[in-house]
Amino acid sequence: MDTLAHTVTGGEAALPAIARPQLDLELRGIRKRYGDFIAVDGVSLKVAKGQFVCLLGPSGCGKTTSLRCIAGLEEPDDGDILIGGKEVTKDPPWERDIAMMFQDFALFPHMTVAKNVAFGLEMLKKPKAAIAERVQQVLKSFEIAALADRKPGSLSGGQRQRVALARAMITEPRILLLDEPIGALDYSLRETVMLELKLLQQRTGISFIWVTHDQNEAFSLGDLVVVMNHAKIEQQGAPEEILQRPATAFVASFVQGNNVFHGKVVQSADGVLKVDTPSGSFLVPGSGQIDSTVSFSVRAENITDMVGDRHLNRLTARCTAVEYFGSVRRHIFERPDGEILKYDQFGAQAARIAAGQVTELGWRPEDAVLHTGGAG
Repeated sequence: MDTLAHTVTGGEAALPAIARPQLDLELRGIRKRYGDFIAVDGVSLKVAKGQFVCLLGPSGCGKTTSLRCIAGLEEPDDGDILIGGKEVTKDPPWERDIAMMFQDFALFPHMTVAKNVAFGLEMLKKPKAAIAERVQQVLKSFEIAALADRKPGSLSGGQRQRVALARAMITEPRILLLDEPIGALDYSLRETVMLELKLLQQRTGISFIWVTHDQNEAFSLGDLVVVMNHAKIEQQGAPEEILQRPATAFVASFVQGNNVFHGKVVQSADGVLKVDTPSGSFLVPGSGQIDSTVSFSVRAENITDMVGDRHLNRLTARCTAVEYFGSVRRHIFERPDGEILKYDQFGAQAARIAAGQVTELGWRPEDAVLHTGGAG
């Protein structure tokens, strides 16, 4: 697939370079209702040219409905959609300079691979000779030329995925929309396909909008991760920002590896809060009013059982399970408030804690993150 970037951007059949606005996509206060159910509630988003954006969240949070509004498959009740600076809210899908790839790939079973890939160009009424030449280039680029005369039913999951992607990319859209595109693939194929797609996106400069509930996908692929919950955007930012600085209790609890605490501010001085929780009192960087309810989180890798002078935040808990993931050994503790606490240790280190063991754990105040969204 490395040759695809040349085919799309620099080959003989490539379209002339066109000066494009800086933003490929802008959503302004998008709302979508189905009867009394609000599927998308005031979603605003800006996608820079050539950005890889991942919409992440649990089932029913509004991410797929947002994608369908962008695609023109749903019309929002309120708000505006701009693609390349042009208002397209009421335009049909084929006038939006986008392509979409579905989880089930939506290939036409009665068509050959070559005909499936050619479909977009045929809908654009391109000359037959130009279509044939372009199809051959793209089939070769996606390493599926040998499958040209076969039908989708005879292909493996990985092969169907390549065909669907080739069909989407052949029209050189400004934006490619992907709805959980690798969810149907075997786990062993996903890492390879993710790498190929990331390299493809970088080399073509086409903006990708990727819907997923898989955090590994979102944080591995996205330049911008948009976390959604209950039809709204909870937080958007770079993967590192979402992982290390969750803005709300929901984001912290949804993103793997965080421990969330809820409590009340009992002291505030010099940019540090003392927060009383059912598991104890802890120091957290930030500011807040005395007696205000807050939440904060600390990542599992920032906790230690080798407690020293720097670890002013401490609690004693009983280990209920140890999970080994190769690179990480995760310890599950029962906190005094009955919630679980996760503590990660590098897998290469010797195991120090066994299930059933009562252990003192600690972390530095600066490793705690106060949530700006309140207690959640």
